[in-house]
Amino acid sequence: MDNNNNSALETSNVIFATQTIVAKPFPDVSKIEVFTGQNFRRWQERMSTLLDMYEVSFALRTSKPDPSTTTKQIGAWIHANKVCRHTLLCALSNDLFDVYCSYKEAKDIWDSLILKYTCEDVVRQRFKIESYYCREMIEDTDIKIQIKEYHKLLEDIKVESIALPDEFVPKLLIEKLLQSWTDYKPQLMHRHKQMSLSYLITHIIIERNKQE
Repeated sequence: MDNNNNSALETSNVIFATQTIVAKPFPDVSKIEVFTGQNFRRWQERMSTLLDMYEVSFALRTSKPDPSTTTKQIGAWIHANKVCRHTLLCALSNDLFDVYCSYKEAKDIWDSLILKYTCEDVVRQRFKIESYYCREMIEDTDIKIQIKEYHKLLEDIKVESIALPDEFVPKLLIEKLLQSWTDYKPQLMHRHKQMSLSYLITHIIIERNKQE
């Protein structure tokens, strides 16, 4: 009988502790872009930062505590898991919500997303780097158009949070200039360390106009 009373009292304490903590508002995800399967690492960082501000992000890394854990720790985890699960689901697209709404622990949702989309991010990043590096200029297309396309590839890489050395970008653009620029390339290559990408692009366009 005493054991039953103690169990009931512990359960009551957990519920009371949880209700007391839950009085805090849930994180506002309205300013975070809904995750649809793209740019996972950026979304992941924003979600992690938001939940960390509410001091509940530990539920993304911690499973439900063992029953032998203290009442206070169990109550804290229940609250943190509830907040994290609710926040994650609210920041997912409808299709992904349908996949993960049955998950009861935020950690399981988080781990599953990391496993699936980190691998996809790596593949996509590799593809964009290869597209950027292998891009070649051709003689019968306006060089201005080709430089814009080159610049767009750079912006795509930035979106993926891929950092390229400052000296590498102008140098690669010089190397990709048309065969007809063979005599002019050495002059640009000699000065590329002192040139920003925008300055180099302006310089190339001016030189092209002179050639015309």
